[in-house]
Amino acid sequence: MSRRDNDESGWLSLWREALLAMSLGWDLAVPIFGGVLLGYFLDRLLQTRYIMTVGLMVLGVGVSYYNLARFIRRMGRADEESEKKLKEKGEQK
Repeated sequence: MSRRDNDESGWLSLWREALLAMSLGWDLAVPIFGGVLLGYFLDRLLQTRYIMTVGLMVLGVGVSYYNLARFIRRMGRADEESEKKLKEKGEQK
């Protein structure tokens, strides 16, 4: 593999990591914001005080934590796979 291929592979890896980090922000913000927004409109429609807003906000926070845990598990699996590949390359030499 040439140096150029190595550089391109490095850039692709960097962009992949950056996109994953940006998607994590969306995975955390959208459920919370969506829950608050939906709860607000339901409270206005049903003429309740802030019951739906608070309830759906708490649900959004829970979904956000679930998304965070899923992200961490996915990154852990990716690290394990890359370590396994490095070990296999080292044993082949």
